Amino acid sequence: MKEVLVLFSGGKDSFLSTLIALEKECKVHTVTFQNGLELKLKNVLIGAKRIQKKYGKDRINIIGIKNIEAIWRELICEFYNWDIQSILNRFGKMTISQYNCLSCRLAMYIASIIICKTNHIECVIDGARKSQLFAIEQPKMIQKFKQLFQENNLTIEYPLLYKDNDFQIKNEILARGFIPKMNEAQCLLGMPIAKDGVSQEILEGMINVYDKYLYAKTKQLINQYKNITFEGEYL
Repeated sequence: MKEVLVLFSGGKDSFLSTLIALEKECKVHTVTFQNGLELKLKNVLIGAKRIQKKYGKDRINIIGIKNIEAIWRELICEFYNWDIQSILNRFGKMTISQYNCLSCRLAMYIASIIICKTNHIECVIDGARKSQLFAIEQPKMIQKFKQLFQENNLTIEYPLLYKDNDFQIKNEILARGFIPKMNEAQCLLGMPIAKDGVSQEILEGMINVYDKYLYAKTKQLINQYKNITFEGEYL
């Protein structure tokens, strides 16, 4: 049985992605990452337990909440001290909100790669959708992420990437026997770019910052933290 790790935010996208993986006869492990800026994160576990109640603990293992603040700090602290003109000259136009999302998602991916390697899990599943208007969820960035996982002998799948109808997603959850009322945490920094979509200029800036800066940092951090057991609470 194929084993997969689902990035479980508690929202409808990660909820449906989990159900799809279970329908494919996968053994599912769910993990929720804490970046230090999310409200009511423990509510997410309610959704995972709803699915587990139907499918059983043999099919779905709830890993729980794992902290990634230390990894995320590695990806943002140096960048935050650069002046705006230097950033513009080196990478091109971007927004701080999209850099936050890119660096946070990479912190999740770094932790996911380490968890997968430690637990012999083959694949990561991310419920990202292009229509959410985050630069990191556009096809050009998705290809970069797929390559990162391939380099680590893993795969990452985006089963909902091209679904753009919220009503349809809710209805697919309903059809599978679950009320589509979610217990998603609220990230204080997460926001889409704009109602009119992601401009090519912003997207290219995000690709540049990944290629020229974050990619090397990501590889370094995977090696640096490879023996870490991620915790859920601070002492």
